[in-house]
Amino acid sequence: MCNFKKITTNSGLISFGNTGARLSDPRATYIKILDALVEFRKLNKNWDTQSQAEFGKLLGELDIFEIKTTNVVSSDKDVRLKTGFVSQLGFTNEERIITAVGKELLASSKSFETNELEISKESFIYLKQFLKYQQNNFEIVPLLSLIYAIIEFDNALPIDFVTYVWSGSQTENELIENIRNYKNSSDYKETIYLSILNSENSEIAKKNCSLFFNTYSFSDEEQRNQLLLAILPHGKGDKFKRKTISLFNDLYSYWQNKNLWSNVKKKTFIQTTLKSRYKHISSKKPVYYLESLFGTTSLNNSSNWEEIISFFENSPLIASKNEEDFTLNFHILYMYIKKLSLCEEYQDLNTRHLKLLDIFVFEYNKIKLDIIFWYLFKSVKNDLLKVKPLSENEYRIRLEANQNSIGEIYNFLKININELSTEIANDFPDIEELGFKNFALRKKEERLLELVNSVFTKENIIKIFENIYPRNDEQIRKLIKGWYQEYEATIPALFEYLLGIAFYWLSEKQVNISDILNPGLDANLLPRTHMAGGQADIIIHCKEKDYLIEATLSESDRQRQMEAEPVPRHLAKHILEVNSNSLALFVAGQLDPNNLVVLRNYKFSAWYSSDGESVESMDILPLSVSNMIYLLKNETDFNNVEKKFNILLNSENKDGYKWYKDEVNKAFNNED
Repeated sequence: MCNFKKITTNSGLISFGNTGARLSDPRATYIKILDALVEFRKLNKNWDTQSQAEFGKLLGELDIFEIKTTNVVSSDKDVRLKTGFVSQLGFTNEERIITAVGKELLASSKSFETNELEISKESFIYLKQFLKYQQNNFEIVPLLSLIYAIIEFDNALPIDFVTYVWSGSQTENELIENIRNYKNSSDYKETIYLSILNSENSEIAKKNCSLFFNTYSFSDEEQRNQLLLAILPHGKGDKFKRKTISLFNDLYSYWQNKNLWSNVKKKTFIQTTLKSRYKHISSKKPVYYLESLFGTTSLNNSSNWEEIISFFENSPLIASKNEEDFTLNFHILYMYIKKLSLCEEYQDLNTRHLKLLDIFVFEYNKIKLDIIFWYLFKSVKNDLLKVKPLSENEYRIRLEANQNSIGEIYNFLKININELSTEIANDFPDIEELGFKNFALRKKEERLLELVNSVFTKENIIKIFENIYPRNDEQIRKLIKGWYQEYEATIPALFEYLLGIAFYWLSEKQVNISDILNPGLDANLLPRTHMAGGQADIIIHCKEKDYLIEATLSESDRQRQMEAEPVPRHLAKHILEVNSNSLALFVAGQLDPNNLVVLRNYKFSAWYSSDGESVESMDILPLSVSNMIYLLKNETDFNNVEKKFNILLNSENKDGYKWYKDEVNKAFNNED
């Protein structure tokens, strides 16, 4: 009996995050998990299975995760799975005790304060942790290898390279070879195929095949099956592989008879026996299986069968010269399709976590470094792949510690802002006049202006508002993904942001685009979920007046509870400290009558601060989403809009509900 070397079932891919705990908004969820752990640890010191199950109950009570006790997976295991990546990133140790860097993340998450590199301190912590992060069986640091690839592609790395090629490049030589092959072909499939062909696993399979065919013949079914079980790795084990072996046998039958069967029989065999077998070759979708074997994504009676059969018989598998080649080529086909499928599975997971760092810009199917980090990293390109992973003990110590700068992690990343500014000035001389901070802001303003004019046009904002109330979140995300890229954060955060852009259009571009560019935006200039407290959602400066835009999608009495106090407080604070000529626009999906009464009252009653200061009268104009749609569709003269605002605000009607219903809504509504 041959002693075949088994190929590991390890995916061999970079995984930022946990495939068993996919999060739509990891930034918000990780903070919630850490907060919950802090609370849990006040009374619970252990992390045994019972403690884990207890923590699962707390996660459910806090609406973070629903940890079921009736699943096949036990609740304690589910808790370990769903909290695993906060530990892998060093925010807790393996016993889920919060670390120094975890405490720093919690502290930084409370505001959008930025650092010297002009990203939020929270995002900077994620950057530091991902710079340290090691992937099992990888000889290079994943984030550094990605940055290296971006630099190699002159700051315009195709997203399909990130998805399918970078994620599986485990060594310096492999990454460099993959970059070279991709540049030659601009085809990620060909690049992956070549990497599979030249991989260590294929070398193992080749040696196993040689061992088998030197000892046995193809007809020795038991030993042949043992060979296939060794060279066809799958996490579900040998039971699943039996289906793959059955497909192998059917493909072999075609290969054996390709010179004997007629085209009619070949067509029938493909349709009845091979067509729908993609699941048996580790693919979740038929596309890769069909394209690899038949050169098409669809097989039906109207297909060009002559071309399909020709493609099939010229594929490496069916064109194999002998049984040994056929067996090896089946392994290569299996590994190729498996890798394509797995890469796709990891794509959104990796992308969502890369966005946490706020140094990457995703646009037009490319990933690039934001301008400051482009100049920072390209100057140290030659050092990026030289970093070698640490031992497990050293790694955990460094991972769980909180470094003040990235230079404390790697010496070659010690930053001198003046030197960095000088480097940037070679291409952008205006940085010398603007200064580092203002230059970074100017570049973001330019990008935001382009985004507003190309993606968040007046027409597109109307389409989103038509779906924002009543809530159709899925359609909103679909629209934004089609126009720009995937949007992961909450719809209420998006609503606030889009109201600011809507005002830009409504004011006939009289407001500065920088008014919308607040620290709550990520590197792709989309809003994060949580907003810093203590101020209005958006503050717009137009001529001599300031507009505080307050937004909510809450309804009924909850709206009054959440908004009746902060809206007038924000406006009063702004009037007292910034500009006495200010008003607030309060926009909601549906306006609550009692909240309308409270807000209108401040037109006729004073507001008092805790230190004795007061504002005698405040203008708060309530608008529904349908009112905003009306304004965007029908009002083209902002001077006229401001006159209407003034007339409505100076109405003598003191009943906020009746005032809105009889005057405001009638002014900005198509209904009679």
